[in-house]
Amino acid sequence: MNITIIGLGYIGLPTACLLAQAGHTVYGYDVDAKKIASLQQGKAPFEERGIQTLLQDVHKQGSFTVGTTLKKGDVFLIAVPTPDINHKADLKFVFQAIDAITPLLEDGTLVIIESTIAPRASVDEILPRLATVGKNILLAHCPERAIPGNTLEEMVKNDRIVGGATQEAAKRTAELYASFVRGNIYQTDITTAECCKVMENTFRDVNIALANEFCKISEEVGINVWEAITLANKHPRVHIHQPGPGVGGHCIPVDPWFFVGISKQAELIHTARNVNDGMPAYVVKNLMQYVRKHKIKNPVIGILGVSYKKNVDDARETPASTIIEALCKEKLSFLVHDPYVKTFSVPLSPLKELVEKADALLLITDHDEYVKLVLPKDSPIKFMYDTRNVLPHTFNVPVYTLGNAKNI
Repeated sequence: MNITIIGLGYIGLPTACLLAQAGHTVYGYDVDAKKIASLQQGKAPFEERGIQTLLQDVHKQGSFTVGTTLKKGDVFLIAVPTPDINHKADLKFVFQAIDAITPLLEDGTLVIIESTIAPRASVDEILPRLATVGKNILLAHCPERAIPGNTLEEMVKNDRIVGGATQEAAKRTAELYASFVRGNIYQTDITTAECCKVMENTFRDVNIALANEFCKISEEVGINVWEAITLANKHPRVHIHQPGPGVGGHCIPVDPWFFVGISKQAELIHTARNVNDGMPAYVVKNLMQYVRKHKIKNPVIGILGVSYKKNVDDARETPASTIIEALCKEKLSFLVHDPYVKTFSVPLSPLKELVEKADALLLITDHDEYVKLVLPKDSPIKFMYDTRNVLPHTFNVPVYTLGNAKNI
């Protein structure tokens, strides 16, 4: 089958490679000319376990080609970003992709949207766009369920939900994904599929917000929230998530806004979003208290980690950005390090420079490298603030942990 993938990012590229490996002829389209040039040389534009080897394999086989010009296909699969713009999920890239492929559509063409979209977006906005073609276009939504760092394995092994605007669209989409998905594939209507994806990430966001509120309460009552959550989770029907400096990534901090944007009933969801979005300010407030406690004048803060999760290079929607903005408002100097992220909104420095020049270290991302951190004896660092509860308390300086009032 000839498949055109629109958007070759963290989801589009792995999906394209897996379909090509499964025997389909896949063409990848992206507006980023630099990314396309890299892919044409068989080089993945981002780090992801197994993607480089798989890309090279399908590149050599000739089953996967790329370009910056759209081509016809039996199937168009859309995997473009749906960013959060001022706390509103923005579908402009999805709509642009739909409009761009309209001249290429023929009777029986299957259009699949993997991008996360708002419930009823397909019925209310996408189908009317496709109807202008005047042909029998099959529309389906198959939201991804994968996590950076383990994307390929999860794409293959996880169960998938396929929502079709018609039963035929759902059936054809399920058959296509069955060519590489080993998990179960469940068929439903397209609006239910849209809701399922948003529900999944909203559940996680609300649970994290609860953990973050427990974190704040624990500091007020004088306990260690990490210990309390571990013990509470011994209950067979309780699974509290972990607190942290905020929620990042392209899904969890974005998807709940789809519900908030379409329903006045999403009160708990809206509150949870505000709680999680407020954690960077809470972290900086605590940091400033420790700076004053140690009487540090004109401190230089060393920031450990800016990717949104450990051991990946993905810094989309990272809470580190908001924390850095808050540090700038406090007129604090800072140095930033991340062993995986190559480019960021501020310059990145070697870890050695941080431990030699910073007055305090703020751990935002729990990369494995930081757990093994060793400070030189002559380091100027006065204290460390750990927002992930991963740093050992064996340093010769105080280590303050978010949510642990026992070591404050």
